[in-house]
Amino acid sequence: MTTATGAGQWRVDFDAEVVFSNGGSLRTEGFRLDIPGDRIDDGDLGELLVRHLGLLMVGGTVITRKELIREPHKGSRNTGADGEPPARRTVDLTGPGTRVDRPAGAPDGIGGLVDLPVALVRLAGTAEPVADRLALAPFEPAGHAVVVHTGRPDGPYLTPDAVALLAERGAVLVATDSTERDGATAKALAEAGIPAVTGLTGLADLPAVGARLHTVPHPAGHGDGTGARVYGVAE
Repeated sequence: MTTATGAGQWRVDFDAEVVFSNGGSLRTEGFRLDIPGDRIDDGDLGELLVRHLGLLMVGGTVITRKELIREPHKGSRNTGADGEPPARRTVDLTGPGTRVDRPAGAPDGIGGLVDLPVALVRLAGTAEPVADRLALAPFEPAGHAVVVHTGRPDGPYLTPDAVALLAERGAVLVATDSTERDGATAKALAEAGIPAVTGLTGLADLPAVGARLHTVPHPAGHGDGTGARVYGVAE
């Protein structure tokens, strides 16, 4: 079955059972993975699931339901969906309310804002698009701009515990399409000394892996020194 839910690459939503050769089994329902094309057979999908989860001693897999969905890749590990390096292109992520808030002690000018590798956390389409520690567990944020794609214009996008995790692991910057600049998320980021870029657009066009973020302060944009132009560059 195939369903079109928006522009982007292809993913598969499926139910499966993995049987282990040394006994036991693992069942999944509504599991989603990026796929490298617009179709995949059950055998290949079973192998993809095993590689993605890093499972050992697998005796066999059974796919009991499968639906192809057209939507942006989430960066599924070991699927080959993003194996071909994309042609270099620039995605303008600047929206009418894009702002950068830098806590006391952050570098002036463009220090710590440009040429940052992106760790993209896609939450668009989820019931509660707020990343907690568990949602960030698959990522290695050290030295990265952590970009949280919520798919909505306002509301929180990180829990305070998630901010603490990013601070522990050395994230350089956090960016999001949410416009929220007050509340618990903003306070936690400021206390952690992590700059926050809010009000981005076009995050569906940002590739799941291999992008770099460039944020250029643009005081004339809002008159209070927080305006910014933001670009994602796919290498």
